[in-house]
Amino acid sequence: MNKYGSIMTAMIVLSIFAVIGVSSVSGNSMAVAEQAVSVPPLPAGDMQTINFTKLEISPRYNSNFRLQPGETKEITVTIKNKEKKTVSVKPNIVIPPYGEYMMEKEWITVTPGSAEIEAGGSRKFTVKASVPKDASIGYYGAQIAFTDEVIPTPYPQPFPNYVHSFSLSIDVWTPPKIQIMTPYISDQLEAGKEYDYEIKLKNTGDKAIGISPRMGSDMYYGGPYGMTAPALTDDAITITAPANIPAGKTEIVKIHVKVPADAKGYYNGYIDLGIDDRSVREWEGRVQLNFNIWKQPTEPFVKSFNLKEAVAVTLEISSNSFGMYPRGPYGQGTKANKEPSFETSIEGPTGKAELKVQKRVIKGGVSMGGDIPPWEIESTGIYQEMGTQYVETYTVQGSPGEWKLSVLPRNTERFEYTVTIGG
Repeated sequence: MNKYGSIMTAMIVLSIFAVIGVSSVSGNSMAVAEQAVSVPPLPAGDMQTINFTKLEISPRYNSNFRLQPGETKEITVTIKNKEKKTVSVKPNIVIPPYGEYMMEKEWITVTPGSAEIEAGGSRKFTVKASVPKDASIGYYGAQIAFTDEVIPTPYPQPFPNYVHSFSLSIDVWTPPKIQIMTPYISDQLEAGKEYDYEIKLKNTGDKAIGISPRMGSDMYYGGPYGMTAPALTDDAITITAPANIPAGKTEIVKIHVKVPADAKGYYNGYIDLGIDDRSVREWEGRVQLNFNIWKQPTEPFVKSFNLKEAVAVTLEISSNSFGMYPRGPYGQGTKANKEPSFETSIEGPTGKAELKVQKRVIKGGVSMGGDIPPWEIESTGIYQEMGTQYVETYTVQGSPGEWKLSVLPRNTERFEYTVTIGG
């Protein structure tokens, strides 16, 4: 067989990364990998003199076949012979000995089963993937090696890195029959309070589907200030749910959160709905929970400023634009959410002054765009309120000297102030 060129350093580096990736696999997958045939190490000497057959494969990678159990799909792979003599090609289905799901070789057929490609010529191969009706939902991968040439390495390798190969990935799926109409719950909770939430589940199938919601076993730690212990434990969250969702019906899973009086910080976890439907993958049947636990402040914020002359002063205090907490599309805040308010006072050189409320403003934003879930497009749910802001404006007649503005906010995680002197 004619050989050419020298192996590039980049190819060796890629082989190193391939081995590193395999070494991170654990459990049974790793045990299988250890049994795979290893590529012999490179012989001592100059590593820059290894030559390979010049074959051009197009395409080299297939992005994805998305198939349901029982479906098939084909793709054409063209191999061009860049050698000056005929080259023999014989496709071989290779299944990597690692991964979450492993397909059988029988899923893939390649025609023709072998070919003699003349110098400068090309040959088309049809790669056909057929997914069995009983295949599990998940991602699968395979390689079609057109020759037995591999990239040698100076160390044992658990899986050969074939030079002339085509990579194929298959996403096996089925249309989900359960719609999770509340995919996550985000809220800001107050220590010592109790809160209730609802997760709506709609069954679009023709049979009842069982559910068994439970708290996720793996906890997400951390918040904006780094890794910290969760602010809540699982026993603070109670789940009430039906045993199944009847065909064509919508049922509600109720969530009750009892926040301990001494709780503070962040809780990041999830509820595993335990949906008995093979079309729903494990991570798809989860509802994320993100809570920020806090306490109302007891001491006011104080801002000092000076007046050089007697003049009217206008004060504007506004909550953050999302009110109590940014809920986001599909999410829901607490039903016990209260409107933000401010205990505002001002003190001048001669003592406290009387503040006059000039106006109150409630403003917000409403979305009708792409954030709307498909089951709400033609209903009142098309209006998604993205947040509400509360603004209070006061006036006072100021005299020369130092003044202090005091604001004690309620039911808002942050606020803004504006002091307008004169005007």
